[in-house]
Formats: sequence, structure tokens, C-alpha cells
Amino acid sequence: MTINKEFSHLKLLYIEDDEGIRSVNSRILNRMFQTVYEATNGVDGLEKHEKFHPDIIITDLKMPLLDGISMVKKIREKDKKTRIIITTAFTEEQNLIDAIELDIVRYIVKPLNQRNLIPALEKAIEQCGNTKRLSLGKNITLDVENSILINKDKEFHLTKKEFLFLELLTKNAHRVVKYEEIESHIWYDEPMSIYSLRTLVGNIRKKFNLEEAIQNISGMGYKMEN
Repeated sequence: MTINKEFSHLKLLYIEDDEGIRSVNSRILNRMFQTVYEATNGVDGLEKHEKFHPDIIITDLKMPLLDGISMVKKIREKDKKTRIIITTAFTEEQNLIDAIELDIVRYIVKPLNQRNLIPALEKAIEQCGNTKRLSLGKNITLDVENSILINKDKEFHLTKKEFLFLELLTKNAHRVVKYEEIESHIWYDEPMSIYSLRTLVGNIRKKFNLEEAIQNISGMGYKMEN
């Protein structure tokens, strides 16, 4: 079971409270996607979503602490873009209605197998593919697949930190991305200093003419106004 290499950069979050089921399906998903995060319940799922900003979420419906529908409702308050697939051992009419209203890609009855999982992932991936280029403002776009910024048809290859910062702000446009989020997303393998962050942002603003687009919210973080 493999997904086209063109989509291997997508990040997937798998939320399942049954350890045995989670272990089996995670092995399958790790063969399909380069990055797979795991969560054990709805609260853990919310925290992992906030920290890692996955492109696709596969979540169980009945879970301790916070059920799947309630978790997705909280996610949708801030995030309309992440593609979400719900899995469950049984179907209920109200859950189906809720799933439709929350823009769920598909509602899958367990067990997961090639026949029900692959079509759902293909649909989610197709929708993710429509956002390979993100707008940063007039005549400025971010090529997610190739880590390139395009400004008036002129291409700029980005460093890893430049790309991660711009991707994070663009995917969360019009809301403040907190310093803690930036640190966990970009400086995940080393401590972040305010000086290093300001240096990175200053260089990006000047280098790509984004002085007005990238705003600093004192004591909180940064936001993108495009």
C-alpha cells in the first residue's frame, strides 16, 4: 500500500485510543507517508494538531476525554484546511450529519483496509494537492512542494527555516502564531532564542519584500496579513 511520491511530504496525524489497532494501522500509514504522528485520545489529538499542523487527520470517533466529533469541532474553529477522515466501529445518523457539517473527507466504518482507506486518502490527498501553492500577498506565492517563494515570476529558493516559518504563518493567516508554536515547528531539535527568531524574520521581510505582510504582535508572536 503506497501513495504517490508526489505527496510524501504531507504530514498525517492518526488518533486512535485502542493501542493494538493504532499500532497495526500506524505501521501501514508509515509506509505511505513520510511523517505520521500518533495520538491516543481527543485531547492528545488537539495538542498534536496544534503542535505539528498536519495536512491530514485520521481520527477515531469514540475516545476517552474528548470524542472525535467534539475534537474536530474545536479544530474547525481555527483550521478549515486540514483534511479529516473519521473512523468508527458503527454508524449513527447524527454523527454522519455532524461529519458533513464539519467538512469531513470521509466517514469510514472499521476495520480499516485497502478498500475503504485508500479511496478516502486519495480524496484527502487530492484536496491537499489543491493547496501546493499558498498566497502570501499580491503576486507572491509559496510553492510548498519545492520550498520556493515566487515574487512576480521571480523564484527564490528558501532555506529550511525560511520555508517552515512562511508555511506556518501562511497556513494560519490572520491569526497570531505564538512564539511557542514557532519554536516547536521550526526549532524542534534545538532551543530558540528571541534574537535568532528576530534575525530570521528580519531577513525574510527584507529579502522578499514582506515588511507589511508579516506583523509582530508584541509579547505573543507573528501573524501574516495577505
